[in-house]
Amino acid sequence: MGKLNLLKGSYTGKLGQTVGAKWKNLSTIRTYTKPAYTNTPAQMTIRKGFGELTSFAALFADQLKSFSALNTKGMSVRNAIIRLNKETVSLGELDPADLLISRGGLPNVGAFTPAKKAANAGFTATWTPAQGVTITAKSKVIAVFVDPANSFAVVGSALNSAGTMDVPAAVPASGNFHCYYYLLDFRGSSRVASPSSYDDTLA
Repeated sequence: MGKLNLLKGSYTGKLGQTVGAKWKNLSTIRTYTKPAYTNTPAQMTIRKGFGELTSFAALFADQLKSFSALNTKGMSVRNAIIRLNKETVSLGELDPADLLISRGGLPNVGAFTPAKKAANAGFTATWTPAQGVTITAKSKVIAVFVDPANSFAVVGSALNSAGTMDVPAAVPASGNFHCYYYLLDFRGSSRVASPSSYDDTLA
């Protein structure tokens, strides 16, 4: 079914023998071609990788909308993360330790140490603040804690200069948590970041 956007004069989805879609943030129209759903080993591998990555990123991507420096023009944060990790899709299996959720030219913080709070009340983290002439006093550390087995994820943030973070949350008691962290800074209305790092202390 096609959906018409009167303001933009475009549509998405199938309409008659045409299909409206987005391509590099442009509205396009192509002729409809009936898909051929063949289950070759290569296609099954890609589908498996895409499915695992999509399900994992969906747990926290929406929480990163205000904390991401990825290029999300014309796409969601989740899709930007999937694009950043396209090799995972081709390999057919998600390894959380290899996942990137941020990229950029800034240095990341050092000695990042996450911990689970008592009574499953959330997380804390400490670090050595990143320093450099390109890092401003507004820079923040973003931390993401993910437990796919319990469909749980929480995102925390704190000033880079603080060296510590408290992330309140109702945490699953028996969870194994993958932790990602990176530095985020601001250049006017734009955001810049460091590549994300992975910590398996709580996994």
